Amino acid sequence: MEGSPRIGGRVWTHRFGRGSGVPYGELGAMRIPHDHKYVLDYIHEMELSHKLCKFVTMFEEHNAILRIRGKVFRVRDVSEMALQTCYQGLFQDKRYNENTRLFAAWFKTIVDAISCGELRECLEQDLNSHLMDELEKIDLQPFFNGQVKTIDIHAFIKAYPHFREKCSTALDLFLGDILVETSHDLFQLQGGMDQLTDSLAKAVNAPIRCNQEVVALKILDNGVEVSWLESGRLYTRHCDYVLCTIPFSVLRQMNLSGFDDNKLAAIHNTVYWAATKVLFHCARPFWQKDGIFGGASFSDEGIRQIYYPSIKNNSSEESVLLASYTIGNDAENLGMMPERDRNIYVQNALSKIHPEIQTKGMIFNAASIAWSNYKWSAGGCSVPWNHDMSYEHRHYQDIAKSQKTLFFAGEHCSRLTAWMEGSIESALQAVYDIAIYKPFTPAICVGKAAPFTEGVPVG
Repeated sequence: MEGSPRIGGRVWTHRFGRGSGVPYGELGAMRIPHDHKYVLDYIHEMELSHKLCKFVTMFEEHNAILRIRGKVFRVRDVSEMALQTCYQGLFQDKRYNENTRLFAAWFKTIVDAISCGELRECLEQDLNSHLMDELEKIDLQPFFNGQVKTIDIHAFIKAYPHFREKCSTALDLFLGDILVETSHDLFQLQGGMDQLTDSLAKAVNAPIRCNQEVVALKILDNGVEVSWLESGRLYTRHCDYVLCTIPFSVLRQMNLSGFDDNKLAAIHNTVYWAATKVLFHCARPFWQKDGIFGGASFSDEGIRQIYYPSIKNNSSEESVLLASYTIGNDAENLGMMPERDRNIYVQNALSKIHPEIQTKGMIFNAASIAWSNYKWSAGGCSVPWNHDMSYEHRHYQDIAKSQKTLFFAGEHCSRLTAWMEGSIESALQAVYDIAIYKPFTPAICVGKAAPFTEGVPVG
Protein backbone atom coordinates (compact mmCIF):
# COMPACT_ATOMS: atom_id res chain seq x y z
CA MET A 1 0.00 0.00 0.00
CA GLU A 2 1.41 3.37 -1.06
CA GLY A 3 -0.15 6.59 0.17
CA SER A 4 1.14 8.85 -2.60
CA PRO A 5 0.30 8.75 -6.33
CA ARG A 6 3.81 7.49 -7.18
CA ILE A 7 6.24 4.81 -6.05
CA GLY A 8 9.88 5.40 -5.15
CA GLY A 9 9.70 7.44 -1.95
CA ARG A 10 12.75 9.65 -1.73
CA VAL A 11 14.15 8.26 -4.93
CA TRP A 12 12.71 10.74 -7.42
CA THR A 13 14.12 11.33 -10.89
CA HIS A 14 12.49 14.38 -12.46
CA ARG A 15 12.31 14.35 -16.25
CA PHE A 16 11.80 17.57 -18.19
CA GLY A 17 9.59 16.12 -20.88
CA ARG A 18 8.21 12.75 -21.94
CA GLY A 19 9.82 9.79 -23.58
CA SER A 20 13.36 8.43 -23.48
CA GLY A 21 16.39 10.65 -23.68
CA VAL A 22 14.79 13.78 -22.19
CA PRO A 23 16.90 15.85 -19.76
CA TYR A 24 16.56 14.73 -16.14
CA GLY A 25 17.82 15.50 -12.66
CA GLU A 26 17.58 13.89 -9.24
CA LEU A 27 15.26 15.44 -6.66
CA GLY A 28 16.16 12.61 -4.30
CA ALA A 29 18.88 9.97 -4.15
CA MET A 30 21.67 10.70 -6.62
CA ARG A 31 24.76 8.67 -5.64
CA ILE A 32 25.82 5.23 -4.45
CA PRO A 33 28.99 4.64 -2.39
CA HIS A 34 31.15 1.80 -3.67
CA ASP A 35 30.75 -0.23 -0.45
CA HIS A 36 26.94 -0.15 -0.35
CA LYS A 37 26.76 -3.77 -1.36
CA TYR A 38 23.00 -4.28 -1.02
CA VAL A 39 22.14 -1.46 -3.43
CA LEU A 40 24.77 -2.64 -5.89
CA ASP A 41 23.53 -6.25 -5.60
CA TYR A 42 20.02 -5.17 -6.54
CA ILE A 43 21.34 -3.06 -9.40
CA HIS A 44 23.08 -6.19 -10.68
CA GLU A 45 19.98 -8.34 -10.15
CA MET A 46 17.84 -5.79 -12.02
CA GLU A 47 20.38 -5.93 -14.90
CA LEU A 48 21.32 -2.28 -14.53
CA SER A 49 25.04 -2.73 -13.85
CA HIS A 50 25.98 -1.49 -17.32
CA LYS A 51 24.45 1.88 -16.43
CA LEU A 52 26.64 2.43 -13.38
CA CYS A 53 29.11 5.26 -13.89
CA LYS A 54 31.25 7.53 -11.77
CA PHE A 55 29.66 10.33 -9.77
CA VAL A 56 32.04 13.31 -9.63
CA THR A 57 31.63 14.91 -6.24
CA MET A 58 32.47 17.99 -4.17
CA PHE A 59 36.10 19.22 -4.39
CA GLU A 60 36.91 16.60 -7.05
CA GLU A 61 36.58 19.04 -9.96
CA HIS A 62 39.37 21.62 -9.53
CA ASN A 63 37.68 24.05 -11.92
CA ALA A 64 34.63 24.23 -9.66
CA ILE A 65 33.94 27.41 -7.71
CA LEU A 66 33.82 28.38 -4.03
CA ARG A 67 31.97 31.50 -2.93
CA ILE A 68 32.92 32.33 0.66
CA ARG A 69 31.89 35.56 2.36
CA GLY A 70 31.37 37.39 -0.91
CA LYS A 71 34.66 36.25 -2.47
CA VAL A 72 34.76 33.86 -5.43
CA PHE A 73 37.59 31.38 -6.11
CA ARG A 74 38.23 28.37 -8.29
CA VAL A 75 39.10 25.31 -6.20
CA ARG A 76 42.41 25.11 -8.09
CA ASP A 77 43.24 28.73 -7.23
CA VAL A 78 42.48 28.68 -3.52
CA SER A 79 45.68 29.69 -1.75
CA GLU A 80 46.60 30.41 1.82
CA MET A 81 46.25 34.11 1.03
CA ALA A 82 42.74 33.55 -0.35
CA LEU A 83 41.61 31.66 2.73
CA GLN A 84 43.15 34.34 4.96
CA THR A 85 40.85 36.92 3.39
CA CYS A 86 37.84 34.70 4.16
CA TYR A 87 38.79 33.56 7.65
CA GLN A 88 40.74 36.51 9.02
CA GLY A 89 40.05 35.68 12.65
CA LEU A 90 41.39 32.17 12.22
CA PHE A 91 44.63 33.38 10.66
CA GLN A 92 45.21 36.21 13.12
CA ASP A 93 45.84 33.76 15.95
CA LYS A 94 49.63 33.61 15.81
CA ARG A 95 49.78 30.91 18.50
CA TYR A 96 49.45 28.37 15.70
CA ASN A 97 51.76 27.68 12.78
CA GLU A 98 50.77 28.32 9.16
CA ASN A 99 49.93 24.68 8.38
CA THR A 100 47.60 24.46 11.38
CA ARG A 101 45.74 27.58 10.33
CA LEU A 102 45.57 26.56 6.67
CA PHE A 103 44.42 23.03 7.50
CA ALA A 104 41.73 24.40 9.84
CA ALA A 105 40.56 26.81 7.13
CA TRP A 106 40.23 24.00 4.60
CA PHE A 107 38.53 21.75 7.16
CA LYS A 108 36.06 24.56 7.86
CA THR A 109 35.46 25.05 4.13
CA ILE A 110 34.66 21.35 3.67
CA VAL A 111 32.28 21.24 6.65
CA ASP A 112 30.64 24.54 5.64
CA ALA A 113 30.04 23.24 2.11
CA ILE A 114 28.35 20.00 3.12
CA SER A 115 26.78 20.38 6.56
CA CYS A 116 23.94 22.42 8.00
CA GLY A 117 24.21 25.59 10.06
CA GLU A 118 23.99 23.78 13.40
CA LEU A 119 27.01 21.63 12.57
CA ARG A 120 28.92 24.62 11.23
CA GLU A 121 28.43 26.23 14.63
CA CYS A 122 29.64 23.02 16.33
CA LEU A 123 32.89 23.17 14.35
CA GLU A 124 33.35 26.87 15.11
CA GLN A 125 33.02 26.17 18.82
CA ASP A 126 35.33 23.14 18.64
CA LEU A 127 38.04 25.08 16.78
CA ASN A 128 37.93 27.93 19.29
CA SER A 129 37.94 25.69 22.33
CA HIS A 130 40.40 22.88 21.56
CA LEU A 131 40.62 21.55 17.97
CA MET A 132 43.30 24.06 16.94
CA ASP A 133 45.45 22.79 19.81
CA GLU A 134 44.92 19.21 18.62
CA LEU A 135 45.92 20.11 15.06
CA GLU A 136 49.02 21.92 16.30
CA LYS A 137 50.34 18.62 17.70
CA ILE A 138 50.22 16.92 14.28
CA ASP A 139 52.55 17.13 11.28
CA LEU A 140 49.96 18.24 8.73
CA GLN A 141 52.26 18.70 5.73
CA PRO A 142 51.65 15.17 4.30
CA PHE A 143 47.93 15.91 4.04
CA PHE A 144 48.15 18.87 1.67
CA ASN A 145 47.59 17.97 -1.99
CA GLY A 146 50.36 19.30 -4.24
CA GLN A 147 49.97 22.56 -6.11
CA VAL A 148 46.22 22.65 -5.60
CA LYS A 149 46.70 23.01 -1.87
CA THR A 150 43.52 21.34 -0.71
CA ILE A 151 43.66 18.85 2.15
CA ASP A 152 43.24 15.10 1.95
CA ILE A 153 40.70 14.72 4.75
CA HIS A 154 40.37 10.98 4.05
CA ALA A 155 44.07 10.30 4.56
CA PHE A 156 44.12 12.52 7.65
CA ILE A 157 41.22 10.75 9.40
CA LYS A 158 42.69 7.36 8.48
CA ALA A 159 46.05 8.35 9.99
CA TYR A 160 44.52 10.10 13.03
CA PRO A 161 41.15 8.45 13.76
CA HIS A 162 41.23 9.77 17.33
CA PHE A 163 40.77 13.32 15.94
CA ARG A 164 37.08 12.58 15.40
CA GLU A 165 36.74 11.77 19.08
CA LYS A 166 37.86 15.30 19.87
CA CYS A 167 34.96 16.75 17.85
CA SER A 168 31.48 17.39 19.21
CA THR A 169 29.50 14.17 19.04
CA ALA A 170 27.10 15.35 16.34
CA LEU A 171 29.99 16.67 14.23
CA ASP A 172 31.89 13.42 14.73
CA LEU A 173 28.91 11.43 13.48
CA PHE A 174 28.39 13.71 10.49
CA LEU A 175 32.07 13.51 9.57
CA GLY A 176 31.33 9.94 8.51
CA ASP A 177 28.89 11.27 5.91
CA ILE A 178 31.35 14.00 4.86
CA LEU A 179 33.98 11.33 4.20
CA VAL A 180 31.51 9.34 2.10
CA GLU A 181 30.21 12.38 0.20
CA THR A 182 33.74 13.53 -0.72
CA SER A 183 34.89 10.05 -1.72
CA HIS A 184 36.21 9.43 -5.24
CA ASP A 185 34.37 6.07 -5.26
CA LEU A 186 30.77 7.12 -5.80
CA PHE A 187 28.45 5.84 -8.52
CA GLN A 188 25.30 7.04 -10.27
CA LEU A 189 22.85 5.37 -12.65
CA GLN A 190 22.97 6.77 -16.16
CA GLY A 191 19.37 7.43 -17.12
CA GLY A 192 18.14 8.11 -13.58
CA MET A 193 18.00 6.47 -10.17
CA ASP A 194 14.31 5.66 -10.58
CA GLN A 195 15.31 2.87 -12.95
CA LEU A 196 16.20 0.89 -9.83
CA THR A 197 12.92 1.50 -8.00
CA ASP A 198 10.86 0.93 -11.16
CA SER A 199 12.68 -2.35 -11.83
CA LEU A 200 12.20 -3.51 -8.25
CA ALA A 201 8.49 -2.65 -8.42
CA LYS A 202 8.10 -4.73 -11.59
CA ALA A 203 9.88 -7.62 -9.87
CA VAL A 204 7.39 -7.66 -6.98
CA ASN A 205 5.01 -10.55 -7.57
CA ALA A 206 2.00 -8.68 -6.20
CA PRO A 207 0.05 -5.52 -6.97
CA ILE A 208 1.34 -2.20 -5.62
CA ARG A 209 -1.62 0.08 -4.92
CA CYS A 210 -1.06 3.84 -4.88
CA ASN A 211 -3.35 6.53 -3.40
CA GLN A 212 -4.08 4.41 -0.31
CA GLU A 213 -3.32 6.74 2.59
CA VAL A 214 -2.96 4.82 5.84
CA VAL A 215 -4.46 6.81 8.74
CA ALA A 216 -4.49 4.30 11.59
CA LEU A 217 -2.71 1.16 12.80
CA LYS A 218 -4.14 -0.95 15.61
CA ILE A 219 -2.12 -3.82 17.06
CA LEU A 220 -4.21 -6.85 18.04
CA ASP A 221 -3.33 -10.17 19.62
CA ASN A 222 -4.00 -11.95 16.34
CA GLY A 223 -2.66 -9.40 13.83
CA VAL A 224 -2.83 -5.74 12.83
CA GLU A 225 -5.79 -3.64 11.80
CA VAL A 226 -4.95 -1.18 9.01
CA SER A 227 -7.23 1.74 8.20
CA TRP A 228 -6.76 3.87 5.09
CA LEU A 229 -8.43 6.53 2.98
CA GLU A 230 -9.04 5.95 -0.71
CA SER A 231 -11.12 8.20 -2.97
CA GLY A 232 -12.52 9.91 0.11
CA ARG A 233 -13.71 6.68 1.77
CA LEU A 234 -12.36 5.01 4.91
CA TYR A 235 -11.49 1.32 4.71
CA THR A 236 -10.24 -1.13 7.36
CA ARG A 237 -8.51 -4.45 6.86
CA HIS A 238 -7.27 -7.12 9.25
CA CYS A 239 -3.76 -8.41 8.43
CA ASP A 240 -1.79 -11.25 9.97
CA TYR A 241 1.49 -9.38 9.41
CA VAL A 242 2.29 -5.80 8.43
CA LEU A 243 5.65 -4.36 7.37
CA CYS A 244 5.55 -0.59 7.90
CA THR A 245 8.11 1.54 6.05
CA ILE A 246 6.36 4.86 6.69
CA PRO A 247 8.82 7.49 7.99
CA PHE A 248 8.26 8.13 11.69
CA SER A 249 7.80 11.83 10.87
CA VAL A 250 4.59 10.78 9.08
CA LEU A 251 3.66 7.80 11.27
CA ARG A 252 3.45 9.93 14.42
CA GLN A 253 0.63 11.95 12.83
CA MET A 254 -1.57 8.83 12.61
CA ASN A 255 -3.91 7.14 15.05
CA LEU A 256 -1.76 4.44 16.67
CA SER A 257 -3.11 1.99 19.24
CA GLY A 258 -1.68 -1.07 20.95
CA PHE A 259 1.90 0.26 20.78
CA ASP A 260 4.10 0.07 23.88
CA ASP A 261 5.44 3.25 25.46
CA ASN A 262 9.03 2.72 24.29
CA LYS A 263 7.92 2.35 20.69
CA LEU A 264 5.71 5.42 20.84
CA ALA A 265 8.63 7.41 22.31
CA ALA A 266 10.88 6.26 19.44
CA ILE A 267 8.25 7.23 16.87
CA HIS A 268 7.68 10.68 18.35
CA ASN A 269 11.30 11.52 19.21
CA THR A 270 13.13 10.48 16.04
CA VAL A 271 14.60 13.68 14.56
CA TYR A 272 14.36 14.43 10.85
CA TRP A 273 16.47 16.91 8.94
CA ALA A 274 15.09 19.12 6.23
CA ALA A 275 16.45 18.75 2.69
CA THR A 276 15.62 20.91 -0.33
CA LYS A 277 16.69 20.57 -3.96
CA VAL A 278 16.21 22.90 -6.93
CA LEU A 279 16.78 21.77 -10.53
CA PHE A 280 17.20 24.12 -13.50
CA HIS A 281 16.58 22.85 -17.03
CA CYS A 282 19.15 24.91 -18.95
CA ALA A 283 19.39 25.69 -22.67
CA ARG A 284 23.03 24.59 -22.64
CA PRO A 285 25.73 23.53 -20.16
CA PHE A 286 27.27 27.03 -19.92
CA TRP A 287 29.57 25.91 -17.07
CA GLN A 288 31.60 23.79 -19.47
CA LYS A 289 33.20 26.85 -21.03
CA ASP A 290 34.85 27.31 -17.62
CA GLY A 291 36.22 23.78 -17.76
CA ILE A 292 33.64 22.34 -15.36
CA PHE A 293 32.46 18.89 -16.45
CA GLY A 294 31.06 17.54 -13.18
CA GLY A 295 31.57 17.84 -9.47
CA ALA A 296 30.16 20.64 -7.39
CA SER A 297 30.57 24.30 -6.54
CA PHE A 298 29.68 25.90 -3.21
CA SER A 299 28.06 29.14 -2.14
CA ASP A 300 27.58 30.24 1.46
CA GLU A 301 24.63 32.46 0.48
CA GLY A 302 21.96 29.90 1.30
CA ILE A 303 21.99 27.69 -1.80
CA ARG A 304 25.07 25.74 -0.58
CA GLN A 305 25.90 22.90 -3.02
CA ILE A 306 25.60 23.20 -6.82
CA TYR A 307 26.10 19.93 -8.74
CA TYR A 308 26.97 19.72 -12.43
CA PRO A 309 26.03 16.66 -14.52
CA SER A 310 29.04 14.48 -15.24
CA ILE A 311 27.26 12.40 -17.89
CA LYS A 312 25.45 13.64 -20.99
CA ASN A 313 21.86 12.55 -20.57
CA ASN A 314 20.33 13.53 -23.90
CA SER A 315 21.24 14.17 -27.52
CA SER A 316 20.59 17.93 -27.50
CA GLU A 317 22.57 20.79 -25.98
CA GLU A 318 20.09 21.05 -23.13
CA SER A 319 21.28 20.10 -19.65
CA VAL A 320 20.01 19.95 -16.09
CA LEU A 321 21.82 21.68 -13.25
CA LEU A 322 21.24 20.85 -9.59
CA ALA A 323 21.28 24.55 -8.78
CA SER A 324 20.85 24.13 -5.02
CA TYR A 325 21.12 21.25 -2.59
CA THR A 326 20.65 22.21 1.05
CA ILE A 327 20.06 20.42 4.35
CA GLY A 328 19.10 21.52 7.85
CA ASN A 329 18.27 25.16 8.48
CA ASP A 330 19.32 26.24 4.96
CA ALA A 331 16.79 23.77 3.55
CA GLU A 332 14.11 25.01 5.94
CA ASN A 333 14.64 28.59 4.81
CA LEU A 334 14.26 27.64 1.13
CA GLY A 335 11.41 25.26 1.92
CA MET A 336 9.32 28.02 3.50
CA MET A 337 9.36 30.01 0.25
CA PRO A 338 6.68 29.55 -2.42
CA GLU A 339 8.23 27.52 -5.24
CA ARG A 340 8.40 30.45 -7.67
CA ASP A 341 10.11 32.66 -5.06
CA ARG A 342 12.49 29.83 -4.22
CA ASN A 343 13.52 29.45 -7.84
CA ILE A 344 14.11 33.21 -8.20
CA TYR A 345 16.16 33.31 -5.00
CA VAL A 346 18.33 30.41 -6.18
CA GLN A 347 18.78 31.96 -9.63
CA ASN A 348 19.91 35.29 -8.14
CA ALA A 349 22.31 33.65 -5.68
CA LEU A 350 23.69 31.36 -8.38
CA SER A 351 24.31 34.34 -10.70
CA LYS A 352 27.05 35.52 -8.33
CA ILE A 353 28.97 32.38 -9.34
CA HIS A 354 27.60 31.93 -12.86
CA PRO A 355 26.30 35.24 -14.31
CA GLU A 356 25.19 33.33 -17.45
CA ILE A 357 22.21 31.95 -15.52
CA GLN A 358 20.54 35.36 -15.87
CA THR A 359 20.77 35.29 -19.68
CA LYS A 360 17.30 35.49 -21.20
CA GLY A 361 16.14 32.03 -22.27
CA MET A 362 18.90 30.20 -20.37
CA ILE A 363 16.43 28.52 -17.99
CA PHE A 364 13.72 26.58 -19.80
CA ASN A 365 12.10 25.21 -16.68
CA ALA A 366 12.67 24.43 -13.01
CA ALA A 367 11.63 21.79 -10.51
CA SER A 368 12.16 21.66 -6.77
CA ILE A 369 11.25 19.67 -3.69
CA ALA A 370 11.27 20.69 -0.04
CA TRP A 371 11.21 17.25 1.55
CA SER A 372 10.10 18.56 4.94
CA ASN A 373 6.93 19.95 3.34
CA TYR A 374 6.28 16.83 1.25
CA LYS A 375 3.28 15.07 2.77
CA TRP A 376 4.63 11.56 2.35
CA SER A 377 8.04 12.07 3.99
CA ALA A 378 7.83 15.17 6.26
CA GLY A 379 11.62 15.31 6.26
CA GLY A 380 14.73 14.61 4.24
CA CYS A 381 16.18 11.90 6.46
CA SER A 382 16.44 10.88 10.11
CA VAL A 383 19.47 11.80 12.21
CA PRO A 384 20.84 10.27 15.45
CA TRP A 385 20.79 13.45 17.53
CA ASN A 386 18.34 15.83 19.14
CA HIS A 387 17.30 19.24 17.83
CA ASP A 388 19.85 20.82 20.19
CA MET A 389 22.58 18.76 18.42
CA SER A 390 23.29 16.60 21.48
CA TYR A 391 23.68 12.93 20.66
CA GLU A 392 20.66 10.81 21.52
CA HIS A 393 21.81 7.31 22.32
CA ARG A 394 19.21 5.25 20.52
CA HIS A 395 20.24 2.01 18.94
CA TYR A 396 18.75 1.55 15.49
CA GLN A 397 17.63 -1.96 16.44
CA ASP A 398 15.47 -0.48 19.19
CA ILE A 399 13.89 1.92 16.69
CA ALA A 400 13.19 -1.00 14.34
CA LYS A 401 11.82 -3.26 17.09
CA SER A 402 8.54 -4.92 16.11
CA GLN A 403 5.22 -4.67 17.89
CA LYS A 404 3.86 -8.21 17.84
CA THR A 405 3.23 -8.79 14.11
CA LEU A 406 3.79 -5.18 13.10
CA PHE A 407 7.34 -4.86 11.72
CA PHE A 408 9.31 -1.77 10.68
CA ALA A 409 11.89 -0.91 8.02
CA GLY A 410 13.36 2.18 6.38
CA GLU A 411 16.48 4.34 6.65
CA HIS A 412 15.31 5.50 10.10
CA CYS A 413 15.47 1.87 11.29
CA SER A 414 19.07 1.35 10.16
CA ARG A 415 22.65 2.21 11.08
CA LEU A 416 22.95 4.07 7.74
CA THR A 417 20.37 6.82 8.00
CA ALA A 418 19.82 8.91 4.85
CA TRP A 419 21.12 6.21 2.49
CA MET A 420 19.32 3.67 0.29
CA GLU A 421 21.64 1.03 1.74
CA GLY A 422 20.11 1.59 5.17
CA SER A 423 16.58 1.12 3.84
CA ILE A 424 17.46 -2.16 2.16
CA GLU A 425 19.49 -3.42 5.13
CA SER A 426 16.58 -2.78 7.51
CA ALA A 427 14.10 -4.40 5.11
CA LEU A 428 16.19 -7.58 4.90
CA GLN A 429 16.30 -7.72 8.70
CA ALA A 430 12.54 -7.22 8.89
CA VAL A 431 11.90 -10.03 6.40
CA TYR A 432 14.11 -12.32 8.49
CA ASP A 433 12.23 -11.35 11.67
CA ILE A 434 8.89 -12.06 9.99
CA ALA A 435 10.14 -15.43 8.76
CA ILE A 436 11.24 -16.60 12.21
CA TYR A 437 8.25 -15.17 14.08
CA LYS A 438 6.10 -18.15 13.07
CA PRO A 439 5.54 -20.11 9.83
CA PHE A 440 5.63 -17.52 7.05
CA THR A 441 2.40 -15.76 6.15
CA PRO A 442 2.28 -13.21 3.29
CA ALA A 443 2.93 -9.69 4.57
CA ILE A 444 1.48 -6.41 3.44
CA CYS A 445 3.87 -3.49 3.01
CA VAL A 446 2.51 -0.13 4.12
CA GLY A 447 4.16 3.04 2.87
CA LYS A 448 7.18 3.63 0.70
CA ALA A 449 9.21 0.70 -0.49
CA ALA A 450 12.22 2.71 -1.64
CA PRO A 451 14.59 5.33 -0.22
CA PHE A 452 16.45 8.65 -0.78
CA THR A 453 20.13 8.91 -0.04
CA GLU A 454 22.04 11.59 0.47
CA GLY A 455 23.10 11.17 1.46
CA VAL A 456 20.60 12.99 0.89
CA PRO A 457 17.22 13.40 0.49
CA VAL A 458 15.01 8.00 2.05
CA GLY A 459 11.43 6.74 2.12
